[in-house]
Amino acid sequence: MTTIHAVYSESDKGARGPTGPPATSPPNTTPAVLLGGSEDTRLLLRGLLRLHRHRVLLEAPTREGIERLPPSSETKILILDAGTDNGERWADDLSAVLRNRSDLHALVILPRADPALETRARQAGAQAVLVRPFGIHDFVQAVDSIGTPSPSA
Repeated sequence: MTTIHAVYSESDKGARGPTGPPATSPPNTTPAVLLGGSEDTRLLLRGLLRLHRHRVLLEAPTREGIERLPPSSETKILILDAGTDNGERWADDLSAVLRNRSDLHALVILPRADPALETRARQAGAQAVLVRPFGIHDFVQAVDSIGTPSPSA
């Protein structure tokens, strides 16, 4: 049988013991909503979000699925996958969703680097844009930047 003992130095006296709260708590995370893309893509994005302690409230292949999410004052991150299977209608879908939902802040994932696509995403209301392929760190940083309230808010 293996026994694990905690080792404390004299400077640790009075510090929290092994049953105390963690030294740092996870940062406040903003809930997320996934829109568009394939089922496999949403699965991967959901996994990345959960790994970084974001709650996924809803996944929907089309904007009509967003209607199932009740409005609230809590800010949510809308992650829209503007993949090639979504055609060119994704920008219209994004503007319609954001026009009706002030609680959503959008991150758009574009299928390729194209200044015209990025401009369309920004005009439709995206606060952040990622281009495939992207690094996990870039994805997490984009999500966190949208979920963090600005100092002027």
